[in-house]
Amino acid sequence: MNVFKTNNLWLVLTLCGLNLFVMHYSALFTGCVDGEMNITTIVDNIVGVGSDVIILFLLAYGITMKRLRPALVITFCITLLWSFSNVMYSRFFHSYVSLSAMGQGQTLSNPDIMRCVIDGFRSSDVYYILSTIFFWTLVKDVHPVRKPLAKLTVTLCLMVLVDVLSYGMYCSATPETRHTGFVVQRIYHRQLSENHYMCNPTNAAFRRGSLRTLACEAIGSMGGSMNLSNDQTTQIDAEIRSSVLRTDTLRHGLATRNVILVIVESYMSFTSDLKVDGREVTPFLNSLKRDSTVYYNGRMHENVTIGESSDGQFIYMTGLLPLRSVITVSKARSCTLPGLATALNRESRMVIPTVSSMWNQDEMCRQYGFDHLFASNDFADGSHSSLNDEQVFQLAAQKDKEANQPFFSVVLTMSMHQPYTQQIDSTFIIHDADMDSERACYLNVCHYTDRQIEKYFEHIKQTGLYDNSLIVIAADHPVHNTDFGGVSKDIPLYIANLPIKIRNRMWQGECNQVDVYTTLLDLMDIETTWYGLGHSLLSLDYSYKIDARKWDVSEWIVRGDYFSKNK
Repeated sequence: MNVFKTNNLWLVLTLCGLNLFVMHYSALFTGCVDGEMNITTIVDNIVGVGSDVIILFLLAYGITMKRLRPALVITFCITLLWSFSNVMYSRFFHSYVSLSAMGQGQTLSNPDIMRCVIDGFRSSDVYYILSTIFFWTLVKDVHPVRKPLAKLTVTLCLMVLVDVLSYGMYCSATPETRHTGFVVQRIYHRQLSENHYMCNPTNAAFRRGSLRTLACEAIGSMGGSMNLSNDQTTQIDAEIRSSVLRTDTLRHGLATRNVILVIVESYMSFTSDLKVDGREVTPFLNSLKRDSTVYYNGRMHENVTIGESSDGQFIYMTGLLPLRSVITVSKARSCTLPGLATALNRESRMVIPTVSSMWNQDEMCRQYGFDHLFASNDFADGSHSSLNDEQVFQLAAQKDKEANQPFFSVVLTMSMHQPYTQQIDSTFIIHDADMDSERACYLNVCHYTDRQIEKYFEHIKQTGLYDNSLIVIAADHPVHNTDFGGVSKDIPLYIANLPIKIRNRMWQGECNQVDVYTTLLDLMDIETTWYGLGHSLLSLDYSYKIDARKWDVSEWIVRGDYFSKNK
């Protein structure tokens, strides 16, 4: 019996490890883990989890002055809460919790985000209750173990040895990789290199475990902006010089027009021309598609990473690609950026449906060059914490009337945000029993937002703004954590009130979010040294492909605060 009780220590530590395995494999099976998957990935993961548990326990053991049970309680609680937090977070944001995500506490506590998290609960989450019950039955019978530090250190060393051997066996399978140098290089890249963490953060976290991943982010954050090497600076300079080659050489005569950009939450192209019970889901936006003065492209690829909506805004406002390992605004809010509002050089404002601090909107608006930010508390009596789409367009319409022309206005919508649990448009209730409830609710809110956009267009026309405005409608990103029956994840782009000769010249195939910035500068005849990392949709040599070098260049620009140091 005493032997069994002594072994309870190892059972409890194994249970702590199981908590982390549940976290990692939940992320894996929901498609969050990017990059290659092979035997070394699995062994890496086992070693990463084992390392996290052992290090956590040793820290807790020291903090509690070598008291075994309190140390185990601390270790178990941390692994359980960390696992649960990551499972809930990854179901919505498709990544692990990062330090930058923790810094967005006010955003994550937003009622809409919290509803999404609550909607993410699954029956399998009962594991956390069962794990807690099992833990308390084990920990009360745990007895002191001789030399626990030595035993755990030996266990950790053995795991690392097995991991190294797994790389050797994997690389020995083919003659091209069967040499020591390649094995060492592969281990270094997967286990130690900062580049793997920055480019494939979820794969790096799956392989390395949570403690090393968080430590890597912390170290990267402590030093402020990164020091760019001469080679990195040279590549950035070359990219900037070549950006003008991705624009059109003609003048378009639109420079004096107002620019109104409507960024629609979670809007997807598959809804275009879709009918339910014989009725169009988005009748107004469909009418824009048929207008000869409107450019429509339903094949735009998203470029957002873990920052979701804030990434969509960042892309449109800077022509840069977002960071891959951290939430972009956590870094970009302290950088000098090539903001679209600055480039357009006119009275500018952003109208948002939330409080100004959500996703650091107040700080980011300054970085983008906006003169004014109008948030939910600027509507009506000032007591609103969030606005629906009808209200946000009413606020935008009010500010339009007060503005001097030409102006630049960005309007963000919110009503199409997840979760899709309620049909909010009583004029378009979907009763199709064969349709998934979530899809029915999504299509219902699409119809609602379509109607609010139509009302806003009516306002623009009634006030005489339409004829002197370029109106752009784009999605911030598609819906991520549901496939709605396997539909395309492409998002739409509309550019309304274009001269027909310009509209007919524009690219009709696949494109990217990052192209919108370049296209707008091109259409507005803006002369600048920075046209973004995309292609203008008027460019004769348009290409939608974004290579790894552009992602790296964008990363260096933001992390190295390039535009501040190279004015």
